[in-house]
Amino acid sequence: MPVNVTVVFLARAGEVVGKHFARLVLEGDDPTLMDLIEEIGRRISKRFYRGVVDGRLVFAVFVNGKPVGDLYYRLRDGDRVVFTTPEMGG
Repeated sequence: MPVNVTVVFLARAGEVVGKHFARLVLEGDDPTLMDLIEEIGRRISKRFYRGVVDGRLVFAVFVNGKPVGDLYYRLRDGDRVVFTTPEMGG
């Protein structure tokens, strides 16, 4: 069953991708955050995908307003995923 996901790219993520908002449909059973990142690479930005996979781009990820650090977190239909620059302290 397809899973519809709303994706928001804030701060540096938006700069890398070149947009701030997308709606994507993920196929397959129990798609994960990694599946979403791969779909972003296929449809929107290979640079985003490569950077995340290679560890050159690090983003804070929120699903429905809650921080998620596991790339294999399972997404559900209607989820809102936000990629943003992580907070830095000094």
